[in-house]
Amino acid sequence: MRRASIGFATLVLGLVAAFGYAQAPVPFINQPLVPDAVAPGGPDFTLTVNGTGFVSNSTVNWNGSPLATTFVSGSKLTATVPAADTATGSTGWVTVVNPAPGGGTSNTAFFTVTANVGDAVAFSLASSTPVGYALGAVAAGDLNGDGKLDLAVIDECTDPKSCEFGFPGVVDILLGDGKGNFSGAPAPEAGNEPDALAAGDFNRDGKLDLAIANGGDGTVTILLGDGTGHFTYGSAPGVGYGPGAVAVGDFNGDGKLDLAVTSCGGDPYCGSTGVVAILSGDGAGNFTLASSPPTGYYPQSVAVGDFNGDGKLDLAVASCGSDRFCGSPGAVSILLGDGTGNFTLASSPATGVDPWSVAVGDFNGDGNLDLAIANYHSNTVSILLGDGTGNFTLASSPATGDEPYSVAVGDFNGDSILDLVVDDVYNSNTVSVLLGDGTGDFTVAASPPIGGVPVAVAVGDFNSDGKLDVAAVNGSLPAVSVLLQSVPVATFSPPSLKFGMQLVGTASQPQNVTLTNSGAKPLEIGGITASANFSETNNCSSSVAVGASCTITVTFRPLGIGTFTGTVTITDNGFNSPQTVPLTGAGTMVGLSPSTVNFYTQTVGTTSAAQTVTMTNHGYRTVNVGFGLRGSNPGDFAQTNTCGNSLAAGASCTISVTFTPQAKGSRTATLNVVDNGGGSPQVVTLKGFGM
Repeated sequence: MRRASIGFATLVLGLVAAFGYAQAPVPFINQPLVPDAVAPGGPDFTLTVNGTGFVSNSTVNWNGSPLATTFVSGSKLTATVPAADTATGSTGWVTVVNPAPGGGTSNTAFFTVTANVGDAVAFSLASSTPVGYALGAVAAGDLNGDGKLDLAVIDECTDPKSCEFGFPGVVDILLGDGKGNFSGAPAPEAGNEPDALAAGDFNRDGKLDLAIANGGDGTVTILLGDGTGHFTYGSAPGVGYGPGAVAVGDFNGDGKLDLAVTSCGGDPYCGSTGVVAILSGDGAGNFTLASSPPTGYYPQSVAVGDFNGDGKLDLAVASCGSDRFCGSPGAVSILLGDGTGNFTLASSPATGVDPWSVAVGDFNGDGNLDLAIANYHSNTVSILLGDGTGNFTLASSPATGDEPYSVAVGDFNGDSILDLVVDDVYNSNTVSVLLGDGTGDFTVAASPPIGGVPVAVAVGDFNSDGKLDVAAVNGSLPAVSVLLQSVPVATFSPPSLKFGMQLVGTASQPQNVTLTNSGAKPLEIGGITASANFSETNNCSSSVAVGASCTITVTFRPLGIGTFTGTVTITDNGFNSPQTVPLTGAGTMVGLSPSTVNFYTQTVGTTSAAQTVTMTNHGYRTVNVGFGLRGSNPGDFAQTNTCGNSLAAGASCTISVTFTPQAKGSRTATLNVVDNGGGSPQVVTLKGFGM
């Protein structure tokens, strides 16, 4: 069974759009977006989208709705994301749309609205959907247009007998409910021994279609989607013996999606080096062979990206390199495209033994695309960093579980650094999630079991909570297992409290903080405490359910004069425990009453009756005092007082304030009282309206 490169409904392009071109290409988005995650509840922010084939009137879409977009270059766009789109935990589906003639919609990049959980990633098995008998690749995309991720899974044969006699396989269509559960739709027929698939809009009707590489009959079955989860046969172009992987891209820049399919070429026994068949699409679901650049032996996976920065799509093909028996380190053939559908071998960097899958992303943040290759017989992932000219250097080889078969890319912990997930086929029966550090190094952070032998993985937010999950094809059950991120995350609103000035030894008005479990697992609370000068009460139980909230009520009671800082500390099983809510307040011996004086309406140029503010020294010593008027209209107000320059312990004095509006409309100022009794200056708000 051969394994295709894993991807979401990948719609990619070839040419950088220059202003003089009549046809716009299909645009392509690189991973990651910058940033590719934010915490819920933040302000508007600028999103940078890097890729290929952008034109002057390209538009960045968020969940299908256009954002205010700025064209920077053919490889960079910026767009403003409103705060309303990231107010709560969710996932934004980001695409770029190029207008006609040509043009079209790019591949989808997912933007997660989630807290950065550092290395505290965890997954739990949410569902296991039975499918066919001999399973292969999986792709994720919205196949029925409901805004929820679905899955398409290769099913080589529906039962052992059909496998034995070489009957055609099928594609299992699993429709998601947005909660991590999937139900089967009609399974369209593919060719003999289907091994790989990819998704794209091949007939330009705005609905996802499928391309299935059939290893048994050397064809690629094109299934056209109707947008409801149903598919009909479109065509089946031939590509040579043993096709093992398929990828999608606009390789000639005509605004119509093409295919790149690995195979053994004209050798039925794969005794010679392989090829990549480039099939040019006509925009109606039909394809014609354009070229067949050579690769190494047994090409197993193909990925797409602009590796030399010329605005034309290139290919990375993982193979056994020069060893026809795949017993030594393999290689990745870097094939540079010329924008017409032809490709030239530029380099062949070495990998581990028997590389089965390749994925693309910028892993070190230098703006150049890099490669991650799962090495089946080395139990590693080779990280090859690109220099932007088509050359790659091995940076690291992090270990995985036994016999990694496929690799996919995503930001699992919300830190805007790309991570990896690989399936560990034998003995381990797990998938490994490797967190990136932004330099090209990766560390295994989680290895959740799936209960059987995983043979392919795909990434997506399958329960719509703003965190990326994993779908693993379980070859031994057989079923598709969905692993949801299960980290409890405590979030607080507001994130801090300010109490202002408070008389020493007296309690302030209480203020509330709402604690919400925005994670995917119950939040187990061990304790909630407040630091000195503050106290708290709460209605939080020992376990806060997913999505539930409770209230922490905080009171400030200063024990002395001056500014005090503190925290409410929450100890729990969530990310970054213990969490803290910062607190501030000021203690004073001097009290002013009232804190606001409102004169209401007064004729311009006339003076109001005086209103009185009482000042009291509640302390044990004499304090020095001073007075001033500040704010927007200080000249409209006047004050006299009986306080003098000092106020004895336990004494009170009065401040008389009058209002003489100098103009019509609302007039405001503040009476500022400066003292050495703590919390200075104290402020009384003054209001009036001139008429």
